[in-house]
Order: sequence, then C-alpha cells, then structure tokens
Amino acid sequence: MILRKKKYYYNPVTLTFDEIRHDGGYLARRILIIVFIAIVLIAFSGYLLNFHLYSPEACKLEKKATLLANEFTRLLDQSETYESVLESTYFADDNLYRIILQLDTLPLSIRYGGTGGSSQEGTGIFLSGIGHQLEKQIEKLDVQLQIQSNSFHTIYNKAIEHADRLKRLPAMQPVSKMDVLYISSYFGTRTDPFNHANEQVHSGIDFVAPSGVNVYATADGVVTLSRISRTGYGNEIIIDHSFGYSTRYAHLQELLVKTGDQVERGQLIGKLGSSGRSTGPHLHYEVRYENKAINPISYFEHNLSLDEYNEIILRANYGNY
Repeated sequence: MILRKKKYYYNPVTLTFDEIRHDGGYLARRILIIVFIAIVLIAFSGYLLNFHLYSPEACKLEKKATLLANEFTRLLDQSETYESVLESTYFADDNLYRIILQLDTLPLSIRYGGTGGSSQEGTGIFLSGIGHQLEKQIEKLDVQLQIQSNSFHTIYNKAIEHADRLKRLPAMQPVSKMDVLYISSYFGTRTDPFNHANEQVHSGIDFVAPSGVNVYATADGVVTLSRISRTGYGNEIIIDHSFGYSTRYAHLQELLVKTGDQVERGQLIGKLGSSGRSTGPHLHYEVRYENKAINPISYFEHNLSLDEYNEIILRANYGNY
C-alpha cells in the first residue's frame, strides 16, 4: 500500500470529522500520472545529456583533439630525430673544426645546456601529457641550437683569422726556381765572402740568379722600408706580414714598391741585382719572427710545382684571371 497523508472533511450531520476515502480507480490514475511525469523527466534529461556530450560540435572538437595529439606525437618523434642528427653530425664536425683551428672543444655538458623549471599552471590537462613533452623537447633543442650557432660563429671568426694568418705567412721562394742558378749561402755561420777569413752569422739565404730577374713578395703584408740601405744591403725592401713575421729582400737592382704599399703573396716587388756589399748578382732573403732572424728554408713550399708557382704569380699580379 502506498503511504499517503490522510485527509478529513467535516460532517454537519454527525458533527464529526470523517476520513475521505478514494476508490481504486483514483489511486491508479495518480500512479499513472506520477509514472508519466517520471518518464518525461528522464527523456528530457537524456536529450540534454546527448545534446551536450554528443552534439556535432562536441564530436568535431573530439576529432580535432585526436588529430592534434597525433600531430604532437609526430613532432616529438621528429624533434628527437633532429637532436640525434645534431649530436652525431654537427657536434662531431664542430669539434673537428675546433681541433684544426686550435680551439678548445665543447664538452657535452655545455652543448646540452641547462634546462628546467616548474610546470606552468593553467596549461590544461592536454599539455600534461604529450604536449608537455613536446614543449620541453622544443625548449631543449632551442638551447642546443643557440649554443651550436654561437660555436659556429666563433669557429667562423677563427677560420677567417687563420686564413689571414696563412696568407701572411712567408711560404714561397722569392725567386722562381726556373731563374735560380744555385744557392750560394745558407742560413747560419759562414766565412766572410770578401776576406774568406772571419766567420760571421748569415741571417738569410742568398739566391744566385741573373741580374734583372723578378723578385716576389712571399706573403701578404705592408712595405715598411723600400730604399737603399746604410748597412751594406744596397737596395732593400722590408715587408711586415703581421703576426710577428717580416721579410727582407736585399741587393736589389730595382725597387718596384714604396713604403706603405700593401702587397700580396706573389706580387712583383723588385728586380734582382748586386747593389750594396755584394760579390755578384743575387738576392739576400731573410725571414724574421718577433724581430729575430729564423731559417727561411723552413718556410718554403718545396713541393710547389713550377706551374703552381706561376699561378700564384699570375693571381697576385694580374688578378683572378
């Protein structure tokens, strides 16, 4: 029996309150009404739930989220591939260049850089998974690429300096092999060529050749002296090559450059002769480092062929033909 609240009415005949009683049909109608209302409420709730959770807009958003997650996964895999290439190729090449240029190599602890920090609030549930991993991977790659970029910049500047240094290093004969008859005096101690008695230190090499043959600068530099010497060298030229190096060309017949001129390796600077204290046509050639004479023979490219030598001369005197 369904519990219900009893209802009463006043009976004027008996002057009492009598209970109101309903028949079975009344109760059945009430039950049907309650069931009908319940069914309507359940149907309406289902409609609202389905509209919000499975509406076309919700389905589109769910599909986009799935595609975005797949794209994040692909990008994460690709970024890890880039990191592997960066380490196996660029890090290795960078260290090789540094060894060649005599720069300290960078340890991996520096190349990887320091990354970290607390997770940002409000990034959403999605970024706590694959999106958060991708974000951290991108930050890591960004740091590594910045370090690598700075390293390549350092290497580039060092390579430019190294190339300039090589151009200014005396590295060829001042007289062509084709013109040289023989070397009459080498670097070191020798007897005086005039009295053949007293020993003296010879600070260069003497190339014997016919008068008037060409004499070339052996490296890039600036002419700091071009005149007749007061110390027996006759017509002489001195070139400052920077980095502590300088060269002297003495006993020349003719001077073809003047003080202050910029010269290149292989450029014609004078004509061989016998001016000053000389016993015959030859070129006295010196190489000096930190203002101290050193053996020039250590600075010849002995394997340079005549064609290669002539190519240097052509490039220096006639440009890049």
